[in-house]
Amino acid sequence: MPGGVVAEGSPTTRLRHVGPYPYHAHVDLHLTEPQRRTLDELIGTGPRPEFPLDLSRRLRGRIEDAVRELDLRDQLWLGKEKLNDHARCEGKFLSQVLGESPPFEHSPRSAAGILLHKAIEVEVGSREPLDPHAIAARAAERLTEREERFSEYWRDLDRAQQDEHLMEVVRGVTLFQATFPPLREMRHELAPVCELGVKAELLEGALVLSGRIDLVLGAPDRLEPGRATRLAIDLKTGGAYPEYPEDMRFYALLLTLRFGVPPYRAASLFLDSGEWQAEDVVEDTLQHAADRVIDAARAAASLTGGRDPSLRPGPYCAWCPRAERCPAFAAAAGVTG
Repeated sequence: MPGGVVAEGSPTTRLRHVGPYPYHAHVDLHLTEPQRRTLDELIGTGPRPEFPLDLSRRLRGRIEDAVRELDLRDQLWLGKEKLNDHARCEGKFLSQVLGESPPFEHSPRSAAGILLHKAIEVEVGSREPLDPHAIAARAAERLTEREERFSEYWRDLDRAQQDEHLMEVVRGVTLFQATFPPLREMRHELAPVCELGVKAELLEGALVLSGRIDLVLGAPDRLEPGRATRLAIDLKTGGAYPEYPEDMRFYALLLTLRFGVPPYRAASLFLDSGEWQAEDVVEDTLQHAADRVIDAARAAASLTGGRDPSLRPGPYCAWCPRAERCPAFAAAAGVTG
């Protein structure tokens, strides 16, 4: 099982790292039942699948051949949000393509999200063990030093409000630690990477696909380059939404285009419960994700060329900059002129 991890024993789990690496690590860890379940069932301990070495090239060619003749007036960036907007309502999608949204400002929800993700990065990346309170404080410090918009938001909070945010982060880190085996201690075995920004430029940069994946586990198999060894995970603090599986399929496509081999699995993990939605990646998964990109690019070209958008009102209208002048939203809300 090249590049894999073998789990055995209870309550002490002995992890035996095998595969194409210049070492063999043996680590004795005491895992709780939820941690062991994540290791055994989500991360998985069985053989990893292999993919054709030309798969990435074929996927790139499929997308480029389909959009080559489109009139893309400006460089088109597509990420999971724009792809979801295209599936929801072309009016909202067009507003995002044209950059009509107001400048981003942090809300309590968005600030809590970025702070939690930075805290998990600190938890996984720290060279020494830290308690959740120290992790939260260090995450806030790093963000205020490096992220201007967060720094502006944080400075406007009083100490009590800051403490509320930090305690919310403590709760999230505690749930993360209860769900995953100790990733800091298992770097050689699981090779964790947090907040992995991935970009694929197609047609010499006319079309750019991009995303940031919360957590990626697994190092490449250097002896068998077609073997899938990575697991892509999005960490969620709320409930499940229909778009989440599509988001993970898009991330699988991104990783394939960037690294030349797909992840073996992509998942959304819900920290409140420790449950997840996971999908093993196969070629059909990636072809489906490529088709969504193609459909969105075609729509962007025709809409910016003057075609009227197909309007479909829904809860997402609350975040659409065109809502106040949208006839479909007005009709759904029962507003008369």
